[in-house]
Amino acid sequence: MSLFEELKRRNVIRVALLYGVAAWLTLQVADLLFEAMELPASWLRLVLALLILGFPFALIFSWVFEMTPEGLKREKDVDRSRSITPHTGRKINILIAVLLVLAIGSVAVDRLIPEREAPAQTAAVEDAPGEQTVDPSQLVAEKFAPVPEQSIAVLPFVNMSGDEENEYFADGLSEEILNFLAGIPDLQVTARTSSFQFKGKNMDVREVGEALNAAHVLEGSVRRSGDRARITAQLIRASDGYHLWSETYDRTLDDIFEVQTDIAESVTRALGVVMDDTQRQQMQDAGVRDVEAFIAFQKGRAKFMEAHVDEVNLDMMAEAGDWFTEAIRREPRFANAYFLRSDLYAHRTTTDAISDDERKAAYERYISDLASASEYARGNAEKAMIDVDRTLASSNWGPLPERVEAALSAEKCVEPVWIEVIPPFAYAEKSLDFRLREIECDPLNFYPYYSAAQSAMWSGQPELALQLSMRGLEIEPEQPFLQSMITVALLALGRIDEARARVEGYDGWNRDLLLTSVAAASGDMAVAREAAARMLEKARGWTRRFLAIEVNAVSGNRKAANEAAAWFDSIPAGQLMLAGATMECMCGAPFDLEATPVFAKRLKEAGFSWPPSNPVAKRAAGP
Repeated sequence: MSLFEELKRRNVIRVALLYGVAAWLTLQVADLLFEAMELPASWLRLVLALLILGFPFALIFSWVFEMTPEGLKREKDVDRSRSITPHTGRKINILIAVLLVLAIGSVAVDRLIPEREAPAQTAAVEDAPGEQTVDPSQLVAEKFAPVPEQSIAVLPFVNMSGDEENEYFADGLSEEILNFLAGIPDLQVTARTSSFQFKGKNMDVREVGEALNAAHVLEGSVRRSGDRARITAQLIRASDGYHLWSETYDRTLDDIFEVQTDIAESVTRALGVVMDDTQRQQMQDAGVRDVEAFIAFQKGRAKFMEAHVDEVNLDMMAEAGDWFTEAIRREPRFANAYFLRSDLYAHRTTTDAISDDERKAAYERYISDLASASEYARGNAEKAMIDVDRTLASSNWGPLPERVEAALSAEKCVEPVWIEVIPPFAYAEKSLDFRLREIECDPLNFYPYYSAAQSAMWSGQPELALQLSMRGLEIEPEQPFLQSMITVALLALGRIDEARARVEGYDGWNRDLLLTSVAAASGDMAVAREAAARMLEKARGWTRRFLAIEVNAVSGNRKAANEAAAWFDSIPAGQLMLAGATMECMCGAPFDLEATPVFAKRLKEAGFSWPPSNPVAKRAAGP
C-alpha cells in the first residue's frame, strides 16, 4: 500500500483539511472578539502561532489513533475486519462540510453587507443668504491622488496621568515620534495640525484614517510619575482596524529618546519601509533628546497659537518666545523652536512702538533665528522651505528663484510660510501643485485650501479657487480668509450679485474689506471708499498699514496706497510684506514702484516682472 493510500485510510488527509478550515474560522472569531475587547494585536498572533504548532500534532494524532464505536483506540489495536474506517471518514466529512458552509457564509456576509459610511469629520457649511451652493465636484476631486499605502497619521498620545501638566509631555512625545516618521523617505505622514484635531476624541480608527487621508494610524497613551513613564503604542490599519504592532515601555525619562526611536523603527518595519544606516542616523540626529526641552516647546507653541487667533498679540508672542528660548537653552539644535521664535522678531520690525535701532536689532534676531532653523532643519525639504523665508527677508533676492524651485519640488510634506507670496510673480502653477500635495498631508487644516485657492486664482482658475475655498469652509465655517477668497473668486467669475449677497449675510471682522471689493467691481467707487475707511478705522498697528495698501488700491485711492507701501519699503524685510500685499490684493499692481525703490531692486535681483496680472477685472483703479 502506498503512503498516500495509507494516509487516506487513516483519515490523516481528512483531519488536515478539517484542521485548516477550523483554524481559519477560529482566527476570524478571535479577530472580532479581540477587536471588540480592544486587545493588542500580539494576542491574535499568539492564537495563530498556537494553531500552527497544533497542526503537526493533529496529524500525528490522526495517524496513531482511530475513533471507533467503542471509543478512541490506537490504530494498531483496531479490528480492521469490522470496517470502521469509512464510518469515521463519513463523520469527518460531515464536520468538514459544516465548517466549510460556515466559512463561506462568513465571507459572503462580509462581502454583501455594505461598509458603514463614516460621518463627516468637519462641520457643515451654513448657506449665507442668497448663496448658491457650490458642490466641490470632480474639478477638485480629480486633483487628489488615492491614499498611499505607506501613509500614517500619529494621533496625540493620551495623558493617563492625573496631572494636566503632563499633557505637554504627552503632546511632545507624540510630536517627536511624528517628526521622526516624517523624515523617513517613502512614508507620507499626516501633518500635526490635522492629526492633533483628534486630541481628546474617542472615534473609530477607520473614520480617523479616512478623515486624515492615512492608511495607518499610530495611537498610544502615556502615564508619567516622577522620573518614570509608561508608554503604550499601537499601529493600526485604518481600513479594517487590524492591529499590526503594539508595545508597552516602562522607562525613566532619560530613556524617552530611545523609546521614540524604537517606536519609529518598529512602525517602519511593520509597514515594510526600509531605512539604510545613513537615514536611520539622520532620523536620530534630528530628534530632541531633552524631555524638558520639548515640554517647553509645547508650552511655547500653545501660547504662540493663542497669540495668532485674531490680530497678533505681541505680549503673548513674547511669552511664547520665552518658552522657545528655554527649549533652545536645553536643546541648542532645536530647529522648530528657532523658527517659531523668529516670528516674534519679524512682527517687532513692523511695530510703531520701537525706535529705528530697536527695529534693526529685532531684524538681526529674526535673520539669526532663521539661519539657525535652517542649519538644524530636519531634512532637505524643511531646510529648503526655511531658506525661502531667509531670502525673502534678506537684502538680496538673487538666490530666490533657485530656492523657490527647490522648495516647491520637495516631495515631503513641510508646512510652508512666506513662499505663499510668490504666485503673483512666478510659479503659480507649481505653487498650486505644491499646495494640493500639502492638502493631502494636512487635510483638516483650512490654510492649505486657502493658499491653494490663491495659487489657483493667480494661475487663472477662479472656479477651482472657489471650490477649494468652499472645501476649506467645511473645515472651519465662517473663516475670514476663506470668505475673502470666495468673494474674490465670485467676482473673477462675474457673479457680482452672488458675491454681494454673500457678503451682506456675513459679519466677520473683514466684512468691510469684502464690501470694498464688491462695490469696486460694481463700479460704485464712492461706496467702496466708505467701506475702505470703515475697515481701516477698525484695524490697528502694522495690520492697518498692510490693509491700507489693499483697500486704497481697490477703491481707487492710489496716493494713500503708495504712502502705506512706502513705509514698508523703508523698514528691514518690509519688501516681504509688500510682496504679501500684492498677493492678497489680487488687483495687479496695488502701488507704484516709484514709491518703493528698495522693493523694485529686490524684484530686479530675482528677475521678477512688474506689474503682475490682474486676476479680478475692475478690482483696482490702476496707476
